Amino acid sequence: MESLVVLVTILFAIAIISGPIAIAIARIKVQSPLALMLKRIIHALFIVMGTMVGGQWILIPGLPLFPRLIGIFSIILCYIGSRDEYFPQFRVLEYLGNKTGLRKSEKKEIGEINKPAHGPVAKWRKRGSSNGKDGHGPSGQH
Repeated sequence: MESLVVLVTILFAIAIISGPIAIAIARIKVQSPLALMLKRIIHALFIVMGTMVGGQWILIPGLPLFPRLIGIFSIILCYIGSRDEYFPQFRVLEYLGNKTGLRKSEKKEIGEINKPAHGPVAKWRKRGSSNGKDGHGPSGQH
């Protein structure tokens, strides 16, 4: 019975730790092609272990909620780690709440940082109304 407890503890540890380790490995910058290949092999091992153990915790029938949540946590973190390593230009959180779909660096290039949504800032009064000469309001709708 003790060996079963040790095995389950090792599986839980792999599920919990593999995702953050994969994210940390993805953040390491290397210059040499040999070092890059070694980094990606180690990274892939952690991704595969975390995904397999996380999937195992999700797919076992009759398992309580807590191990399933650990499995989901493991798969999500392994996904983030693999996305950071192989697709670093793709950032989901930068696109959420961003109407133009551009990153901040792209907005700086075209000058869209701090651009108000409804005309220049100088045309708006402190209480929130316009002066009527900017196309917003009764006199500007002609």
